[in-house]
Amino acid sequence: MSQMNPSSFPSVGTAATFPAIGQGLARLFGLVMVFLPPLAGCDSDCLGDDCPGVPDEPWDPDDALDGDGDGYGYGSGGGSGDGDEGSGDGSTEEEEEREILTARSCTVTLRHTPSGGPDTVDVAGEFNDWVPQPLSADGDGSYSAELGELSPGTYAFKYIYDGEFEGQPPVNVYTKWSDGSENRALRVGDCSRPLLQASAAEATAGGTLDATIQVASAASGAPIDPATVTVTVGDRSVTPTIDAAAGTITISETGLSPGKHSVRVWASDTDGAAAENNPLWVPLWVEDEPFEWEDGLLYFVFTDRFRNSDYGDEPWRPVDGVATIANYQGGDFQGVIDAIESGYFDALGVNALWLSPVYDNPEGSYYGVSDGRLYTGYHGYWPLDALAIENRWGDAGAGGDDRLQSLIDAAHARGIRVLLDLVLNHVHEDHTYTFEHPEWFTGGCVCGQPGCGWEEKPVECWFTDYLPDLSYKNHDITERVLADTMALVADYDADGVRVDAAKHMDHVIMRSLRKRLDEVEAEGGAAFWAVGETFTSDRGLIMNYVGDHELHGQFDFPLYYSIRNTFTGGGGSFRELHDSVGWSRDTYGDAIMSPFLGNHDIERFATAVTGAAGDAWSDWYEDPMAEGGSTVTQWDLINKASMGFAFTLTQPGVPLIYYGDEIGLHGAGDPDNRRFMSFDPYLSANQETLLDRVRAIGTARKNSTAIRRGTAAELWVDDDLYIYALDNGAGDVAIVALNKGSGARSEAVDLSGLNVDGARFSDALGSSLGGTVSGDRLSISLNAWQYAILVRP
Repeated sequence: MSQMNPSSFPSVGTAATFPAIGQGLARLFGLVMVFLPPLAGCDSDCLGDDCPGVPDEPWDPDDALDGDGDGYGYGSGGGSGDGDEGSGDGSTEEEEEREILTARSCTVTLRHTPSGGPDTVDVAGEFNDWVPQPLSADGDGSYSAELGELSPGTYAFKYIYDGEFEGQPPVNVYTKWSDGSENRALRVGDCSRPLLQASAAEATAGGTLDATIQVASAASGAPIDPATVTVTVGDRSVTPTIDAAAGTITISETGLSPGKHSVRVWASDTDGAAAENNPLWVPLWVEDEPFEWEDGLLYFVFTDRFRNSDYGDEPWRPVDGVATIANYQGGDFQGVIDAIESGYFDALGVNALWLSPVYDNPEGSYYGVSDGRLYTGYHGYWPLDALAIENRWGDAGAGGDDRLQSLIDAAHARGIRVLLDLVLNHVHEDHTYTFEHPEWFTGGCVCGQPGCGWEEKPVECWFTDYLPDLSYKNHDITERVLADTMALVADYDADGVRVDAAKHMDHVIMRSLRKRLDEVEAEGGAAFWAVGETFTSDRGLIMNYVGDHELHGQFDFPLYYSIRNTFTGGGGSFRELHDSVGWSRDTYGDAIMSPFLGNHDIERFATAVTGAAGDAWSDWYEDPMAEGGSTVTQWDLINKASMGFAFTLTQPGVPLIYYGDEIGLHGAGDPDNRRFMSFDPYLSANQETLLDRVRAIGTARKNSTAIRRGTAAELWVDDDLYIYALDNGAGDVAIVALNKGSGARSEAVDLSGLNVDGARFSDALGSSLGGTVSGDRLSISLNAWQYAILVRP
């Protein structure tokens, strides 16, 4: 039987039988997908020559949500479940302080504290066939109802206030779509199995690690069986202290090296029941000072085009009949490992890597949208399986899965976080899900066809006919994707995720993913960062997917357009750039966004400067930065690109370096903007010059708390001169000065209020610029296209 839409619900006083939805909870649902050829992996939405640009009037995701009212009813404020997925242990609907359980109960109690003071509160859902059931007032403003024993699963429900069903559920609760309506979701775990919980977990700069795991016994009361307990810290098995009577597992390690040391715990009880959440995963870091994502500098590694560790050996071979520009070119995970271990990223100040999608992709070739050209899955955005790793990114010595783990381990050993690229919008037609659950894919219109515009039906349309769309209004799909995604993240010990094509998915998947990540953090684990991609110039649309209960941030495309227009010679002034910075600040608030000047779906920064794009397919051009190129052209690019980096890497959030931009790599639109990377000794002298400049800027960011965390304050701005301070308080200040004019400029800037009078500033980039603040003023002189990042010694 199917659930009625909220608008069709009778009032509580009306006699009615409310249909119930079957509880078929599909095990896990598949993850990620990929993106089509030319635009593979981005939210540019389309492939081929006829794809539209950024829309003038972006889609409003609220238009895709069913339900009436403002979605809050009396505004409950809470998430469902108590950290144990509503397992029947006094599950509450509010976000309350996390409770550590010692025993599980099979009786489910729902608790709710509405605002607005309703006289009556009822609940109807799949657990009671949608027949309204009253909640009892508890005398403290909260209400509760005993639901009895429920089978494990996820149950849709709604509250009813004074006889009226609530509308759209709050954003901070788990939700479940059923029959066209989004409802609150009660998650009920398996009370016949024990549950593992970290009551304490910490790693220190001195290399010690301590964690206490409390086992909540199953409803049977069977104690933990010490013989079944397995604990690892990092890749080492360790011996814990076990108190079976108290149900505790204590882990204590010393002498750990700097880096990541995640704790994993497996256990069963004396009845042989394995813990429901085996293994418990608690990611911990040993580092000199606690890491905040605002300290991050992100580098996008496009694996197939980054570095080939064994050129000429299997398994990198290209696909027959496909042009090189759209084919596999041999980059592999070992090549990334080599770059990590050589210190390449350390020299740039990079402490986070975003890997292009790691999933197994099809071996064949497929036509792009409208352009009639063949493409392969070199980009990684056409996954065949949610948990299988592309073997082409292995090498002659090891498969892709083993090399991926080695890559992440090598990064962690050097203090570098790793983000996995999640493409949750669609799957390839040969994906595991399409064979296991063909009923999940009912067909749909292709984006861009009449009546199926990219902005007209952004959630429903398919990117192309061989990339079936995942509809998260099917709860089985949502559960499977979440489970597979979290398994991938935990299995490879990832530190964050990049979510592809955010605006093309229902909010339920991103909000649910955020809650799963938050649950890992609640166990004492390190903070994650979930950053999304919404390709638009509309900051409001970007923020529709960002918040305390959805994505932590997104890539700042609107600022990107301003950066390009300002530094590539597009005519943009510093006044306009400063305005764009202010709009981003005012719109995004405390969200952890990512500013950037290069992207894998748009013409390269260097190409925008030189204007030498040509036709990537029929008129391929040599890289202007190569040895023997025009010195005038190369220095024009060095000045503009390095100043662009000086600005971008001193913005708040987690700035991004797109691979190759640090050496001025050229490329027209996708796929030409994904040329193969070059390294020493194959760099030209001027590529080395640009690389050295970017390294200096990245290192300045790494060494200055003021740059990473300071609040920006304008000191001077006109069309060609821009000077701003980054104030971290107590005199911890950095000053960024940029002159893109054709002549020298000198200004005495007012630093009153920054508590730096009498302080000496020097250029973190190594020039002789700087001086002493006198009378709260500092004189700054810059030549044409000169910049400085002034810090206190």
